[in-house]
Amino acid sequence: MQDFDSDFKQIENLARERFIPVILDDSKEELLALVKKIKPKRILEIGTAIGYSGSLMLTTEESAILDTIELLEERQQEAITNFKKFGVDSRVNSYLGDAMELLPNIINGNCYDLVFIDGPKSKYLNYMNLVINNINKGGYIFCDNVLFRGLVANGKKPPHKFRTIVVGLRKFLSYVMNNSDFRTQIMEKGDGIAIIEFIK
Repeated sequence: MQDFDSDFKQIENLARERFIPVILDDSKEELLALVKKIKPKRILEIGTAIGYSGSLMLTTEESAILDTIELLEERQQEAITNFKKFGVDSRVNSYLGDAMELLPNIINGNCYDLVFIDGPKSKYLNYMNLVINNINKGGYIFCDNVLFRGLVANGKKPPHKFRTIVVGLRKFLSYVMNNSDFRTQIMEKGDGIAIIEFIK
């Protein structure tokens, strides 16, 4: 990863100080291990934030192209600055807006080896249903925070303020775990990771 370690650490620390969600270390290790394993040519990322995970993936796989979507303009602009810092901006297509609205046009005509979903948790199943036909056989979806603070797997009624998130994630996990088109691995690392391989 060249000499970017200190730059990544600085971005990570600044993000945490400002309560901007960036991928946790345990999840980051699994994501980058997957990138190294499958060497994706095209990656779709839902939830750019400030470009931390996108830059990590692109510096790990130097031939990959990234299509990435961010809802907030301030974060998108910061992400673009960070993509330039790591010298990967020429391989990034950055989109601003609601992923549910933008995805149909972005993915039209594109096929992905890796989809990284880290946007609004209650919409994971919606995102998957939109992109499912644009993922190559042998491709993967990597989803972060799928166990959400331990509330998803405990079977209990979630606190009211998290109900939409928890119910949405439970539906999503039920779908991917019970579909023979996928090989799904759920890991308790970080805040919960789902690694979904497309086998059909």
